[in-house]
Amino acid sequence: MNNKRIPAVTGPETLYRMAPDERSNKGGDHAGGIVYPKSAQLPCGRIIMTFERAVGSPVGESLWVYASDDEGVTWRKISEVRPPAELTDDPRYARYISNWTNPYLYVLPERVGDLEIGTLLLASVVSGDDWYYREQKTVNGDAWYNDSDGDRSDMAIVLFSSIDDGETWSVENVIAEGSWQGGSARAIGERFSSRNVNHQVDPVWEPYLMVYDGQLVCYYSDENEYDIIDEHGVMRETSDNDTAADPGGQVLVHRLWNGHHTESWSDPVVDEAGTRFLDGACGDGRPGMTNVVPTTDGKWMITYEWWGGGDDVQYKIADSPLAFGEIRQRGITELPNEGGTLACGGSPVLLRMDDGAIVYNACGSGDIWVNRSGRSDGVWVRAATSLEGGFSRNLMQIAGTSRILLLRADFSGADVQFGTVDLDPILSVSAG
Repeated sequence: MNNKRIPAVTGPETLYRMAPDERSNKGGDHAGGIVYPKSAQLPCGRIIMTFERAVGSPVGESLWVYASDDEGVTWRKISEVRPPAELTDDPRYARYISNWTNPYLYVLPERVGDLEIGTLLLASVVSGDDWYYREQKTVNGDAWYNDSDGDRSDMAIVLFSSIDDGETWSVENVIAEGSWQGGSARAIGERFSSRNVNHQVDPVWEPYLMVYDGQLVCYYSDENEYDIIDEHGVMRETSDNDTAADPGGQVLVHRLWNGHHTESWSDPVVDEAGTRFLDGACGDGRPGMTNVVPTTDGKWMITYEWWGGGDDVQYKIADSPLAFGEIRQRGITELPNEGGTLACGGSPVLLRMDDGAIVYNACGSGDIWVNRSGRSDGVWVRAATSLEGGFSRNLMQIAGTSRILLLRADFSGADVQFGTVDLDPILSVSAG
């Protein structure tokens, strides 16, 4: 029986739209140019949001930052997070000339090392130039535009910080390094620059930040090639990662940082290795887009994309958020629920509310699902929203309320929409 609830909603309203004369640099007129909106709320109540804006030249891209001081009713642009090469004179960052994609915003709930409580953090994917794009422009003229992804160099995940509510930004450090994009993810192995001599596809993607046990954790997707060297998921980059034929795989990993500027991030530990583990190359199934939340029964839940057969969203339950790699068995999206299987379609997002309830959505539906008890075995209730499905549709609780702010990038990649849904009618019902 379909018991979908109809809570109070607002929207959809448009927060940002590409101008008619703007062109995406990775997919034709508007395709894929505006995607991946994310938000966070500061202790002062201000809501900050940002998104990928792949418009015009790949060189010098920045993440535009918008703020709302009225709980998401109105928005204004307050800053841009420029590429690392522009924010610092440190030569270690000179090659990172675009602050490109996959932003993740996070407000520190406690002091971590040298970082004060309340610091606004941003992790994002940065890069060098898209050399495939540049070469094609040179050969075919300025009217040429990509019909899919290109081949950027020097891909990495960099951590930025703001201590003035998103008005200005500083570079903290590099969390993880990749190398060439190689057409990933919409054209894996199909877009190579002449500079990418060995046709490598080794980007890093999709950071997700969290504090655990006094350290900052960054989960992310990694297309470098690794050997997993023990049963705990400790990884080592293969000796021929930069030269051997690329298998096109991807793994989910995490790194730790104690927040001290004299220290670097830890080595990567696997959270999901794909269809093989301790058996040659890993990464089959291309797991991606990690989200992690604690449950009210003392467990931890991870959801992620999965392209290795079966449902394209999977999950695991572990006793520690650092031990997902030790869990071989995956779940599928048929968690206990009212109203049919949870949404699939990729890009799953989890949100833990202040009262412990867990909210979920994925690309394939405009609805959301609510686990009122917040338990790892809790029942999920389906609820309608005013926004259609979208790539990496964001969920954020508005502080002190039962309302969820939703941000959605249109599948055309041309705009960002927002709306709210009030979960009080669902949360006020006993979770049993």
